[in-house]
Amino acid sequence: MSNWATEQLLVAIAAATAARECITEARLVEITGKNAKSIENSCRILRKHGLISKNAQGCHKLTPAGRAAVDQELRLRSGPKGPRSGHLVREGTLRDRAWRAMRIKGKFTIDDIVMLSVEGEERDVRSNLGKYFRALARAGFLVPLPAREAGTAPTSNGFVRYLLVRNTGPKAPVMKASRGMVYDPNTETSVVLDGEELPRVRATKSQGGASCG
Repeated sequence: MSNWATEQLLVAIAAATAARECITEARLVEITGKNAKSIENSCRILRKHGLISKNAQGCHKLTPAGRAAVDQELRLRSGPKGPRSGHLVREGTLRDRAWRAMRIKGKFTIDDIVMLSVEGEERDVRSNLGKYFRALARAGFLVPLPAREAGTAPTSNGFVRYLLVRNTGPKAPVMKASRGMVYDPNTETSVVLDGEELPRVRATKSQGGASCG
């Protein structure tokens, strides 16, 4: 399992509740080795995003959305892999974790995805994901929703909410800004920004992997 704390806890809850109805935070501390504060914070995040529920006795269990997230095995193993198209896709990155979070949420703001995907050592996270979101929107994977989420500052115009409309699979689309396109490793196709989808291109033995954008 990756270091993504909330995802790690979600899987732990799924495993622990397979033979019982629910599990307490104290028991989660015992089986995961995490401290109580970390478990409390992760459970709060999972509840906020509708993946677990908590009863009056303080016992947690997966919601249908949480069960689906685990069953669909949204986690990707880390390490570079070269698909047949010749594009080199690096897995285990911030954008990989962000794509998994998008698939779980369906509708979200950048801050929603930041909360679910950051591990703590990344730099310029909002700027990074902002560029990624805009590229995915231009390529037709995301659609900005007309209603914004209210901001916390009195002068704020609110936060843009996005809808994932092109959920092609567990592998994160790769933004290739220099080429003006997004490559989708799930379908092995490239989509021109604000343009058409390019056909599959299969690699020959002489083709090398292109670096990720």
